Amino acid sequence: MSHAHVAGILSRLDRRTADRLLGFLESRESELAQTIREGMVLFEDLATLDRRDLETLLHEVTDESLAMALRGADAALVERFRGSVSRSQAEVLREALAFDPPVPRARVERARREILETARLLQTRGRLMLPSRGEPMIGQ
Repeated sequence: MSHAHVAGILSRLDRRTADRLLGFLESRESELAQTIREGMVLFEDLATLDRRDLETLLHEVTDESLAMALRGADAALVERFRGSVSRSQAEVLREALAFDPPVPRARVERARREILETARLLQTRGRLMLPSRGEPMIGQ
């Protein structure tokens, strides 16, 4: 199994679980853990997409899916996404996050995985560039 394959599997887990597994691996094989960490992209990493790439992604994601994925997310992450959609979409997101009833964590994680899969598909089609956790992106 390649490092990229392992990174892809870990990217599909929630951040806490992925960090625990990488922490365990780091205590035994620090270089291997770093190589895997560099290949991972988590839902939270999507906030580092440039404006154009984030807008490209959000055109492919339903409002309902995005609202579900943003439940329980860091306020800065929510604002980054809200700032990349139309004013009316931002209001729909605000209301959904403020007033919708609680949902199982599994539904939130599934929505996040689906958005990440969409981002990966768009990257394979050359429509956006996903961030690398190990190498910072440099703009023009």
